[in-house]
Amino acid sequence: MKQRYHYNVADSRLRQHVDKGNEDGLYISCVASAANLWALIMDAGTGFSSQVYELSAVFLHKDWIMEQWEKNYYISSIAGAANGSSLVVMSKGTPYTQQSYKVSESFPFKWINKKWKEGFHVTSMTTAGSRWGVVMSRNAGYSEQVVELDFLYPSEGIHRRWENGYRITSMAATADQAAFILSIPRRKMIDETQETLRTSAFPSTHVKEKWSKNLYIASICYGRTVC
Repeated sequence: MKQRYHYNVADSRLRQHVDKGNEDGLYISCVASAANLWALIMDAGTGFSSQVYELSAVFLHKDWIMEQWEKNYYISSIAGAANGSSLVVMSKGTPYTQQSYKVSESFPFKWINKKWKEGFHVTSMTTAGSRWGVVMSRNAGYSEQVVELDFLYPSEGIHRRWENGYRITSMAATADQAAFILSIPRRKMIDETQETLRTSAFPSTHVKEKWSKNLYIASICYGRTVC
């Protein structure tokens, strides 16, 4: 699989990276933000057929998102910056049939629980300052889903979930909390290996090493580094 990353990208440089990736047959698979700069992962294995994105000073700009929903685009990844702005990526070719999202001052546990009962699963998450943004979708392809919320990296919880067939499918963090969504896919995965990397700078060298072992970036987020 072909994968490419860009990090420490300023607002003004975003379009050229995305356009170049699109020319090479790549779509954005995941986005993140650190210090009001963007990181984006582009790859050839997304299955998307078309993609749009918006950089907005408004955190998860509702009008634009609703406009895209009407054109059958669904949110495939989101990132919020410390200054409150956000990058929302919406794609065609996702399995989703309906979406809902929530912006909240604290992690929206109650809302997630309510939506689980309605057949939705968390498909992307981010933060902007102390605010959380969580997107849930119908037909996400998961049979089970759990949340691990911690002030540090919840290593034990993640390992225990891994042993029970869960895989990390979304992550987000504020300056003092980290949330991990772990899911069991409906279809049994052929290659179930998953690893996490925790680094104080973007892990470009590590990523290249992992690519050589056939491991690819599934998700990135920026939060407090454990001392």
